[in-house]
Amino acid sequence: MEREQRLSLNRSKLRKILLKEDCQEIDSLIDTSGNGLRGSSTLWVLADQETPEETLGASLLELTAHENLHLVIYFENLQDAQTTQRRSNALKPSPSIFFFSNGKANQVEPALFDERKFVEPPLPEFEELCLKFDLEKVYEFGTWSGEILGLEVLRVFDNEIQVGVGKLDREANSLISRGKPVSDVLSSAVEIVRLSRNSESSLHPLSRLVRERWLRADAVANPREYGMESLILLEPLIERKSLRDSMPTAAMGFDEKGEKVLYVFSVGIDIRLVPFIADLMLLELPDRVEVVIPNKDILVPIEKSLKFLNIPLTIRGVVGGWERSSV
Repeated sequence: MEREQRLSLNRSKLRKILLKEDCQEIDSLIDTSGNGLRGSSTLWVLADQETPEETLGASLLELTAHENLHLVIYFENLQDAQTTQRRSNALKPSPSIFFFSNGKANQVEPALFDERKFVEPPLPEFEELCLKFDLEKVYEFGTWSGEILGLEVLRVFDNEIQVGVGKLDREANSLISRGKPVSDVLSSAVEIVRLSRNSESSLHPLSRLVRERWLRADAVANPREYGMESLILLEPLIERKSLRDSMPTAAMGFDEKGEKVLYVFSVGIDIRLVPFIADLMLLELPDRVEVVIPNKDILVPIEKSLKFLNIPLTIRGVVGGWERSSV
């Protein structure tokens, strides 16, 4: 189905829901840019095929142009509704979240966080390789990986050490380099990535991947520029689908006052930014948040949407490593 057809269908469905809910503004509603309808006091949204974080993030961005409106989101998936209700608890004002089922809108309890699994220590060989090639050790979603400026070149999968940038590259290396020492294969991968991940090679495909993690890697390597003695990596709650999928990333530190500071790194307009921060706020309980964004990406809609987060928050504009002059 074409996008416009789907949007029209969803808006019609939303009108029927609001009619059942005795909406007083049913005859004067205006279509929004997405699956929403706007009245004089409320922005109503019907979640569709997007993830719950995309639905909430896009709705908040829509709301930045109509700040006097209350946000109401209807979900037809209970788990998505509960997850969004949890994130809404970190927002002010908090949107109203409903699970629509059997012709009725139901309020929901916030979803609980999944229990974090015990972090298994990495294989000794993996640690040795990371030390030898100066790779940053990262643990996310049960997997240890070694990164160069935020880009993975090494990982441990089923107690097997794999080399490569992304799944296809790892599979290709395992076939082409069978029988070769892992150290030799990794040496070649490291050389390619280091040559391509810098300002002189900013147009190289490897330079354009996961730049938000590049920002984090620079911050962790230079914490004093952020007023910190050190920064520790934080495991995200949302897993990115691929290396081409831009996803905010985070680190934590304590400032000179002893305040716990959550640093979130993002590039471009990422509609998942506010939901991503909301989850980490609720889980890590920081005293304040700093959002680190390239200077050119500090846009008014992003600034306004971040103001919905119920915590002291500042935006730090930076120059990314891919645009930093080497002179």
